[in-house]
Amino acid sequence: MSKPVVKTLSPLDPVLTGCVIALLSFSILMVYSTSISVAEVRYGDPLRIISHWLIYIPIGLVIMWSLSRVNVNWWRAIALPLLGFGVLLMIAVLIPGLGREINGAQRWFSLFGLTLQPVELLKPTVIIYMAYYMSSHSERLQHFASGLAPMLVVLGVSLSLLLLQPDFGSAVLLSSVCFAMWFVGGVPIRHMSLLLLTFIPIAGIAMVAAPYRMQRLTSFLEPWNDPYGTGYQLIQSMIAFGSGGLFGTGVGQGVQKLFYLPEVFTDFISASIGEELGLVGIISLLILFSVLLGRAIWLAIRCEDMFSRLLIIGCVVMLGTALMINLGAAMGLLPTKGMPMPFVSYGGSALFGECILLGLVLSVQRHMPGNKRHGKRATTSQQRKSTMPASTTPSQDGLEHLF
Repeated sequence: MSKPVVKTLSPLDPVLTGCVIALLSFSILMVYSTSISVAEVRYGDPLRIISHWLIYIPIGLVIMWSLSRVNVNWWRAIALPLLGFGVLLMIAVLIPGLGREINGAQRWFSLFGLTLQPVELLKPTVIIYMAYYMSSHSERLQHFASGLAPMLVVLGVSLSLLLLQPDFGSAVLLSSVCFAMWFVGGVPIRHMSLLLLTFIPIAGIAMVAAPYRMQRLTSFLEPWNDPYGTGYQLIQSMIAFGSGGLFGTGVGQGVQKLFYLPEVFTDFISASIGEELGLVGIISLLILFSVLLGRAIWLAIRCEDMFSRLLIIGCVVMLGTALMINLGAAMGLLPTKGMPMPFVSYGGSALFGECILLGLVLSVQRHMPGNKRHGKRATTSQQRKSTMPASTTPSQDGLEHLF
């Protein structure tokens, strides 16, 4: 009697996990350097912020590892319930008494002393839904009413909830991810072009409707017109980059973190990196991100399953676009927007969301046919089948890798 085949997961991809660990190690160094003065004044404890960060990081890594063990087919199966749960959380955070308002925006839940943003769960659930819909209904994509329209409704509801918080940056980020997934998934260019022409005036109205957004746009174009007001953050950020030069002033030797540049360990951590580690530090950071995102894209190219490919593409575009917005805003290339740098900026909710995205990528990688361990079992299975009569070949053998 033959022994049953025990399925084991492929090991975590060393390139992806290595890049994440390197980025988080880099983050620990820079968050410590940039937060000690702020923490001492704000909380009376210079280690308050970094100590919290050292708790968030292991939790995020456990989330990433746990999700990597889930078979990618389960994400497809629960796409709709996950999306519904994400939307319900976004509605709940807008209810007074449930959601917490900070600096005029109601985006957070307070839970056990932590502030969590439900948008970090909405992002992966929308990605999973888009991948599920396009891979399951590819024959509908050529028709707007049955193809793009249902996905557009999901995106429209998500954007409406984001603008009510308000969170214009996440709305732009989510829209960019969906357009990228639609392009890869086979939505006709003509449909996306018409949709883009509709989105542009809507985005313009959203900008005009909120005066502070227009102020950010004008200050981005000419920050020196209001150096102590709307242009202050960008000017201080540019001074930090300029002070760093090629090799930087040295870790811990930066000046802008001494209450000149607000939120230096979160949204503007790249400016502090540029000041203390110089151009070399920024280039090193970009190399790490390039290897991380490039490796994920390589995995997507290898995928034969459209759902898995779109899932990876959505996660890659989400992380890559967030990186570009963070660097672009800090360098004056884009309007100032509070967007954390993935795996580097301080923030528990953002880190957990980024670990969820990478956990989904690793979920595909660890269950991908043809990996080292899977390949060995597959070869053994094929040899066994080749010695069997056709009538005795198990009909369920094709489900061997499903669970």
